Amino acid sequence: MGSLENTSAIFQLLTRLQRAVTVSDVVQHLDMPKSSASRVLKQMAEQRLLERDPGTLAYGPALMLLELAHMVRASTPLLSMMDKALRGLCEQTGHTGYISVLDEQEVVVLRVHPGVHPLRVVTFPGQRGPAWAGSTGRALLARETDESISRRFAAGLPPASPAAPATVDELLRRIAETRRTGFSVALDESLPGIGAVGCAVGDPSSGESLAFSLTFPLTMSTPAEIERLAAITREQASQLGRTVGDPYWSAGSAAAA
Repeated sequence: MGSLENTSAIFQLLTRLQRAVTVSDVVQHLDMPKSSASRVLKQMAEQRLLERDPGTLAYGPALMLLELAHMVRASTPLLSMMDKALRGLCEQTGHTGYISVLDEQEVVVLRVHPGVHPLRVVTFPGQRGPAWAGSTGRALLARETDESISRRFAAGLPPASPAAPATVDELLRRIAETRRTGFSVALDESLPGIGAVGCAVGDPSSGESLAFSLTFPLTMSTPAEIERLAAITREQASQLGRTVGDPYWSAGSAAAA
């Protein structure tokens, strides 16, 4: 690999391991000769891309990279980043994508990216839906504590559909699964004849939390398709989360699920 490719590979390794890396890490994970690994890390430190810890001898991001990351976060709001990412997912899968925000007991649609597969129900920006009966709503609720969710729905859950949670206890069980896996699935719930897979990301600097989903006709909701969509949706959420410093995704909570 050339010097630029080596630099990129080491940055990707830092992101994947979520810690500073040593020469041994680079040798092991990138299959790079020890002499080359040592030289590249040293050069990156000399160029102020990395800093070496004198105690552990491991290399981590230098101040310049942290300043650049801060600049990216400040200049690229979460909604814009999520919108761009979702557009790519819709082009990749052919499914319709939505971005939503939580408002009391409902979610409000902010952005829509139509897909090529026709849906029985079309949702537009500004439209509201029950947060407890949709993938984006449960993904956003999963970021709250059970106590907060119980208070939010203290009067119980209004009827939505036979497939949706009917009680707060059932809602909490589904939300627990969302926390474990990092994504939420809704089939034939608030949108009849439609399935959806959604994930949520929060920006700690702004306090903003948004969710995005891929929706598809229920006839396409095979276990294999749901698993495929969940994997690519979760991966995109993980990338967005790490970019904005979302503690959930930065800690790799769902990456290991």
